[in-house]
Amino acid sequence: MLAVLLLTLALTPPDAVVRAVAEPDGWVDVGSDTRDGVGPIHARHKALDGVDCLEASTVTTQPPALLREIILDIPGNLQWSSADLKRSIVLDDRDGRIDYVQVLGMPPPFSDRYWFLRGQVVEGTDGPGSWSFSWARIDGAALYPAQSAALKDDFNDPVEITLNVGSWALLPHAEGTVARFRSCSDAGGAVPRWAGEKAARMMLPNNVVDLVKEAERRGAL
Repeated sequence: MLAVLLLTLALTPPDAVVRAVAEPDGWVDVGSDTRDGVGPIHARHKALDGVDCLEASTVTTQPPALLREIILDIPGNLQWSSADLKRSIVLDDRDGRIDYVQVLGMPPPFSDRYWFLRGQVVEGTDGPGSWSFSWARIDGAALYPAQSAALKDDFNDPVEITLNVGSWALLPHAEGTVARFRSCSDAGGAVPRWAGEKAARMMLPNNVVDLVKEAERRGAL
């Protein structure tokens, strides 16, 4: 069953994948936190046939248009994300659909991780005024062979994350905008699933913090 699920998640179009992951039933609160002056950040998770899907969200007064600009600034992830990204390149961008590749540095002895994703911008998925950018894995070796080969040359034995589904969502709120990040992924390789899930739970709120702090920085320019 799990193998079927992973294959389905990897091959289903991004909007359909995120709809499946975003079903309201099954999400469980795991607490809230304030980090670097941002918060409270609320965390939830949902077990999907053994895969731990995670969510972090907060309410911010930053302008939605600025938040959208930052989310879609994929090359800029190298500057504003606190994750150890070593590469973040847009491969194709048309009609709200974005193909991109990213490489995440891992501490020794683990190999760096990479993923090829197709993202899709959608309006109104969570009600009037809402906006989302969702993504799912694509076959980078088949669609972008040159970029795929370059990864092998530029990084030491990198490992592809073959399960990577998620979304950013911006939702209207009485006090501003809810910024919500969801991720359903598997670190793969030699990293045990439990270790990957533990690390994800610890680090997932950082995505929301990074977004809000970058909006504050750009807004002050």
